[in-house]
Amino acid sequence: MLFRRSRSFALSDILDGCRNQKHAAQKQLFEAYYSFGINICLRYADNREEAEEMFDDGFLRVLAKIEYYDPGQSFDAWFRTVIIRSAIDHYRRHKSSIAFTSIEDAYDIGYDEGLFDRLSAEEILAVVQLLPPSYRTAFSLHVVDGYTHPEIARMLGINEGTSRSNLAKARIKLQELLTQRAESSSLNLRNYV
Repeated sequence: MLFRRSRSFALSDILDGCRNQKHAAQKQLFEAYYSFGINICLRYADNREEAEEMFDDGFLRVLAKIEYYDPGQSFDAWFRTVIIRSAIDHYRRHKSSIAFTSIEDAYDIGYDEGLFDRLSAEEILAVVQLLPPSYRTAFSLHVVDGYTHPEIARMLGINEGTSRSNLAKARIKLQELLTQRAESSSLNLRNYV
């Protein structure tokens, strides 16, 4: 589990306080959802500072749009969606410095799916952050957050083929980085034996 809330956490009371712009309720919501939100943002950011900036922007958006939340739905899912969209907006603001490639440029190389199973979530996240921003975003949106390529294309203002290409290249690059990390760990272990 990525984060835990105390058993005494009364979400409906906190949300009512946020709707009434009570600072104590806003602080409680921030503290309760910080870990959850920052973990989402880390998948889209180059580093922790950028993730914190994304989360701050997203949390302000959550507070601004709290009246649109439907209490009949999962707050976690609504919160997650707002944070992801905020991260994507951050990405779009900085997109001019990011290079996209077309599907024609993608190449098909096999990769070891089992490699992901042998690493912890933290190790995989650290390697995902090493990906170029366009690859990291396509990977996070499709693999982690479950968006389709047409949805990703609309969100990022790119072609569907570009989304597919970036995902394919992200997987290849992840395989290379994870293999290097695994080989490096094996070498380090052999030096101590």
